[in-house]
Amino acid sequence: MNLGEKSTAFLIDELFTTLFKCWYAQEDIMDESLSTEERLDAAIKAQRMNSRRAKLIRLIDERLGEGERSVLEKTYAKENDYTYFLEEKRKGKNDENTSGKS
Repeated sequence: MNLGEKSTAFLIDELFTTLFKCWYAQEDIMDESLSTEERLDAAIKAQRMNSRRAKLIRLIDERLGEGERSVLEKTYAKENDYTYFLEEKRKGKNDENTSGKS
């Protein structure tokens, strides 16, 4: 059964579950005790959960007759460079800059 066939109460329950999964994935992203691979897996999961969250919010809003009020686009400027792995990214750039030097 797809989401459109489920009750509004079920969708709200699913939204809460998705919010918690997204929250915990974001916590794992920031957990420096995890490996880069584990943090990357968490980032992918967080993105998937956030996408599901947006879909659920839109569907619930449509059911409540407020579909036109769902504003879920990213709110930060696209020219900014956001990353949870800023240190690794900087390190990678430094490695590239020094790799040709002997």
